Amino acid sequence: MACIFRPAEARILIGDNICIEKPSFEEILTIGDEIQIKSSLGEEFAGIGRIITADTDIDRDFIGVGMKIDFRGTSKGDVVLIGNNIKAEGKIAGSMTAFGKNIRIKTFVENNLRASAENIEIEADVKGKTTLWGKDIFIGGRYNDIVIYGNNVIFREDTVIEGDLTYSTPVKKDLALLNVKGNVIWNKPFTERIKEKTPIEKLKKLYLFFSLLFPVLIMLGFFPNLFKQTTYISGHSFIKCFISGLMLIIPILIAIPIIFITIIGAPLGLIVTSLFLSLIYVSRVFPAIFIGRTIFFKFKDSTPIWVLSTFAGIFLFTAVSIHPTAKILLNLIFIPAGFGALFMGRISLIKRLKKEGVL
Repeated sequence: MACIFRPAEARILIGDNICIEKPSFEEILTIGDEIQIKSSLGEEFAGIGRIITADTDIDRDFIGVGMKIDFRGTSKGDVVLIGNNIKAEGKIAGSMTAFGKNIRIKTFVENNLRASAENIEIEADVKGKTTLWGKDIFIGGRYNDIVIYGNNVIFREDTVIEGDLTYSTPVKKDLALLNVKGNVIWNKPFTERIKEKTPIEKLKKLYLFFSLLFPVLIMLGFFPNLFKQTTYISGHSFIKCFISGLMLIIPILIAIPIIFITIIGAPLGLIVTSLFLSLIYVSRVFPAIFIGRTIFFKFKDSTPIWVLSTFAGIFLFTAVSIHPTAKILLNLIFIPAGFGALFMGRISLIKRLKKEGVL
């Protein structure tokens, strides 16, 4: 461990273990694995490390970024802590900002306090405004105006709020026993308000339509012959395609778990599963597109007609799928048929290439 002290205007310390044990009157930037501060600091400090431990009195701003941060002491400026696990105790004359996963704060803050984490435990005396974002928030101490966004918010009995309390939680809390001298305002979470104002069911239907339309149109653009051949086969040989698809899908479903348990199974299993699910997802619309093409049977084959037929077929598929029972039946019938059409088209291509001597 290296303990460094050099009188200068500013310095940068880089190393595995950095320890500042003597008073410093210069700006300091540290980058290391473990950073320890055991003395007073007269200028700004910024540290980046895995572990930062500070027991100090600093006259300016303190900035720490690390996996684990433990700040104790006083600061005449602002304190900014960003990390996974953060602890802070002491007195801060400026403002304090903390972002992390787990935060524990026990401080006096002259100005504003902002904290965001999954878990927040705070017992503070804040003269300015306090803003908290988190999942589980435990609060004690004395505050002026305080704004809270959380899933589970718990106040200690001795908590005092001199100003207004504004909080956003899924369920309105009973705060009759809480000492609030200002107004208490409860709002539903932003996501809940969006759900109430947004026609979710309509968006789901649109999502189903466009999630099918885009990959199919891409296939039409890049592989038009494959697209048209598969569509015609799925319609003209529907029963044969359905049986072939069913005979393919069942063995593949049995084979995928077996692939995963082999030595090289995990990567291969993921590739096979991804490819299989993608083909299943797209293949179910080919019989519907054949119906769309049949609607425009009087028109000659052209790209605009095929695009129009695709729109019509997927629209019919989506419309029928609105009914839950019809959606299940439609998928059970169309998925094997479309999958079988893809397979039969590839077999037909291989046979033709062999006949022509290409293979």
